Amino acid sequence: MQVVKKISAIAVAIGLSFTLTACDPPMPEDLKVALAEQNVLCEPGVVELQLPEAIADLGLGWADAMAVGCTDMQLSVADTLTNQSGLMITSEKLNSQQGAFLSVPFALDAAVLVVNISDAYEIYLSAQTVAEIFAGTITKWNDPKILADNSGIDLPDLKIILPKQATPAAKASLSSWIETITGSPLELSSVADSKVTDIELATPTENGSIAIAAYSAATFSGSTIAAILTEPGNIDTAVLPATETIYSASTQLVAKMDGDQLKISLDPKVKPTAPEGSIEAAFPYQAIYSVYLDFMGEESALVRTAGRYLLRQESQGVITSGTMLPTPESVRILAVKIVEKGLPKATIPDPQ
Repeated sequence: MQVVKKISAIAVAIGLSFTLTACDPPMPEDLKVALAEQNVLCEPGVVELQLPEAIADLGLGWADAMAVGCTDMQLSVADTLTNQSGLMITSEKLNSQQGAFLSVPFALDAAVLVVNISDAYEIYLSAQTVAEIFAGTITKWNDPKILADNSGIDLPDLKIILPKQATPAAKASLSSWIETITGSPLELSSVADSKVTDIELATPTENGSIAIAAYSAATFSGSTIAAILTEPGNIDTAVLPATETIYSASTQLVAKMDGDQLKISLDPKVKPTAPEGSIEAAFPYQAIYSVYLDFMGEESALVRTAGRYLLRQESQGVITSGTMLPTPESVRILAVKIVEKGLPKATIPDPQ
């Protein structure tokens, strides 16, 4: 039996709702969601949550928050899902053939290049240099083109060891961004889809290695992350993956519904916008991709309700306390509408 618990929040939205009249246009979707989120929807039961190690602490925080907001609904953080049922946070948008009855964008991550070179704690690589490294035409770290990108930084006469695997999302987003800059995608045919954890991908052990990893995992692990130069040898064009540059790219995302599927793409022609309180947007680090909330197992009101609760938590930007970034609010609102299908609707005050 579902229970709706009332909370006091979003006072401004409430005030706005009562200023609407019959002559006003329909209530905006973001206002509808804000009003509905005054109510915590609960469904008795226990839901397991599997999530990347880099944000594991957030899972415990969500579980604690749910214990307060819904005393009869529990979130249990697990290494793997028992009976393949529950919620998963992953870079893969899973489908029914892969065991998911629903999947929606939940957060943002970025593909980064991680290097393991003894005594090298910063490195700069132009997009053109990256392309040549993966094409196999640049094979050593002291290649003149790499040295030109790293003026004043000594790099050894050391063989470059290319990655053997990476996640599909990271490969696709990095290749797409490099193609935007150079005109050609990366040659990644020898890089298999990953069978290991994000942390393992972000911490290559062999000296001379370069790896394609998730920003969240690389940051969590303290790995050396390459800054990308949009012009070879010009340090002033360096774009370091960071909260500011990834956020800037997130403002270039375009979301649309295709039937019952929510699709997101990055449009490099969209002018980035600055975050609230800032005057100018950072240069965007565009190798970003969606992290999904996958609803595993058979269709379940309990799992939907728990997923809806996590999306509600993200209205408060909880994910930013970890190493991922939130989706744009417009994307979160569309995700909420998909997830709450079939669940009881919260009562929205009648403006009349």
